[in-house]
Amino acid sequence: MSASIGSRPVVLSDRQGFDRRWFAPALEAVYVPKTDTEAVTQVGEAISRYGRDVKVVSGRHCYENFVYNETTRAIVDMSTMNRAGWDDRRGAYFIEAGCENWSAYRVLLNGFAKTLPAGSCYSVGAGGHITGGGYGLLSRLHGLTVDHLSAVDIVTWNAPANRAELHHVSAKSTSADERDLLWALQGAGTGNFGVILRYYFERLPDAPEFASIYTLSWNWASLTPNSFADLLAAYADFVRVMPETDFSLLKLTHVSAGQLGMIVQSVSPQGATRLDHQAEAERRYTEALTRFEAIAEHAPLENPLGGHPGWTAAPAGNDNVQHVTYLEALQTLNGSGPNRFGKYKSAYMNKAFPPEQSEAIYRWLNTTPKGVPASDMSQSLLQVDSYGGAINRVASDATAVPQRNAIMKLQYQTYWLNASRPGENIPDDTQADAHLSWINEFYRDVYAKYGGFPDPARDPTGTVAGAYYNYPDNVLGTHATRNVDNALWLYFLDNFRTNRRNLVTVKRRWDPANVFHHAQSIPLQ
Repeated sequence: MSASIGSRPVVLSDRQGFDRRWFAPALEAVYVPKTDTEAVTQVGEAISRYGRDVKVVSGRHCYENFVYNETTRAIVDMSTMNRAGWDDRRGAYFIEAGCENWSAYRVLLNGFAKTLPAGSCYSVGAGGHITGGGYGLLSRLHGLTVDHLSAVDIVTWNAPANRAELHHVSAKSTSADERDLLWALQGAGTGNFGVILRYYFERLPDAPEFASIYTLSWNWASLTPNSFADLLAAYADFVRVMPETDFSLLKLTHVSAGQLGMIVQSVSPQGATRLDHQAEAERRYTEALTRFEAIAEHAPLENPLGGHPGWTAAPAGNDNVQHVTYLEALQTLNGSGPNRFGKYKSAYMNKAFPPEQSEAIYRWLNTTPKGVPASDMSQSLLQVDSYGGAINRVASDATAVPQRNAIMKLQYQTYWLNASRPGENIPDDTQADAHLSWINEFYRDVYAKYGGFPDPARDPTGTVAGAYYNYPDNVLGTHATRNVDNALWLYFLDNFRTNRRNLVTVKRRWDPANVFHHAQSIPLQ
């Protein structure tokens, strides 16, 4: 098979995503633009030839098969448009879609002493991460990534003219349609409206100088259902009162891991000296230790805490708190883990866990699926990230991301490593089915009171607040199963189709031919 004019021949590795579950057996062409002009030409050629069977990648980290599936015949790979810096003409910092988190952080920090409250996993590409909402360990201090987004360069498809077009859309655009498009790209841009080439930020936060990291951990053997519920309640109180300079990850690992734990990163406020910051971090560590030891005795961490992000070990030696520069903190908490088979789910929480949720979480973290060795569950977990702070000072309709009252964000994760048939990437169905069944039933049980989903429309207590678009979950609903509205409601709430400015209207204006389409893409109606 020969590649088309603007593409290169396909190799086997092009057909697989970071998550080894996803494979594109019918892939025929890979387009790799290096400039804006090439991007317009190649996107136009790809769509003219392959239509909706064209998908776009940057870091290849998609949690579902939106890119790598049986229908994909062409990919636009943004990996060579990977610069970051300052654009004199636009008067703004920029990050190109193919730039990975680690590269973006280093350029902004080393070149400008700036940073971005984006994700911690080093190899995630800006292309999907930023426009899906984007948040990370500085988001309680500085908000979501999209809260700083001031403009984008995007290639859209002009269906009547049958051509690709480059647009620079910004918050200062004179066109209301362009301003609406930027709003949609602030949380719902992944695979919905066009191919984003470049993100612009007129202002960015100053990078902290110092950071401190500490871990607390507990042996599963020391916990009862009641003390586990007390631990969850104490964590909800902890994140409500923690300073915005702090961010925490509670890693509720499966019982087979032997332990569960919490990671806290604290960054220095502007103007703080190293010694003052370290003393304050040590004080807060002691407070946290006292708070949680009243529930369960702290046990030294025996193995790195896994998950995404993860692979974090306790500080070496006898030091309880690891004091580092901000760059070292980025390196310490940047793990994605190895390429594995994985499944993810998400939820936002506005309040602490109700008793029935705590009971369900405990039960499923102590359940091993039939046919799966207990040791294979040791990397499965529910990770509870701290939220709130600056994120919650933004109106629910200011960007496409509506969850602006949450105090916690949940990431359900399960992983497995197993053999597959050479060249086909088909996992052992028995093991895959067991892990998928476990995580899906776990999730349904936790939210049984609301119909099996964290649906705020069915929660009169205001506890749950939907799910995160950048952690897509096909079980919530897809176009194929004709219930995609359920998923998109959970992701975007009233911003989906109810509010005056809504995603369906923007989709209809900018992609009326529905060229940019995937299992959970924004519909035209």
